[in-house]
Amino acid sequence: MRATVELYENNSEGLPPVKAMVTLGKEDLSIKISDKGGGVPLRKIDRLFNYMYSTAPTPRLDSSQAAVPLAGFGYGLPISRLYARYFQGDLNLYSVEGFGTDAVIHLKALSSESFERLPVFNKSAWRHYQTGPEADDWSNPSSDPRDASTYKANR
Repeated sequence: MRATVELYENNSEGLPPVKAMVTLGKEDLSIKISDKGGGVPLRKIDRLFNYMYSTAPTPRLDSSQAAVPLAGFGYGLPISRLYARYFQGDLNLYSVEGFGTDAVIHLKALSSESFERLPVFNKSAWRHYQTGPEADDWSNPSSDPRDASTYKANR
């Protein structure tokens, strides 16, 4: 929607509609949102799901503003897809550069099939989550202190 507004902000004919279609099938509830915001090049589609990546201009944070801007931080699409997958669904983007983008969200139609994916944590899984011995570093000092004066840089 933001891309549509930015692309058509100076258009005397106004903004083209952002269309939404909701369908309920036997297995899936699908939501398709289509815009005419100019689309995204194919090479950038995968990046859109990376955290902190955004096609929006970097938002200005001003203490005098009452509200914090939502667009431009690079969290919207990755978190939306994460929520969809959490409930056994998915979020896909289909974009045509120079035209627009379709976002399709698939969710399970039956609530009995839309269970939460929670990690298994029991005694048999405990070994999988245990960490090995830690390497010595500044947070876990070794038992024998070393004399730093013996290690001199070559000049």
